[in-house]
Amino acid sequence: MDAIDRAILRLLHAHGRMSQEDIAREVHLSRAAVHGRLRRLEDQGVIRGYRALLNWAALGQPVTAFVWVRTSGVRCDAAGQSIMQLSGPAAVVEECHRVTGDWCMLLKVRAGSTLDLQDLIDRIRDVPGVTATMTTVVLSTLSEHGASEGS
Repeated sequence: MDAIDRAILRLLHAHGRMSQEDIAREVHLSRAAVHGRLRRLEDQGVIRGYRALLNWAALGQPVTAFVWVRTSGVRCDAAGQSIMQLSGPAAVVEECHRVTGDWCMLLKVRAGSTLDLQDLIDRIRDVPGVTATMTTVVLSTLSEHGASEGS
């Protein structure tokens, strides 16, 4: 991977729908050359996919929270898989990360209300192997997905 590949990746990370023609113009290559580089980066697994960034408030889930989860023994992976299945219309487990330190996992969740969040946390606590949770509710988001909220 060279400096041009990294520039292409930075552009796509900031503007996922940027056309290959616009990328080519930014990195001073032909559209065909950019297409080839993107294909290679996809084949190598550097680019894992493309997705829409959602407006969670417009979807009726304006509450964002981070939930720390502690598990017993080696139950972390099994608990994480079970927790990801808890998403529903009122609350979604958007991300699940295995972490080091006092806690085993860090979840990013979206909910329609604090009561919906409370219900999700109660269901997380019922997952076999989960011994404790600690939740932080987000007041506002300054930056997400590598871009400022205004962009």
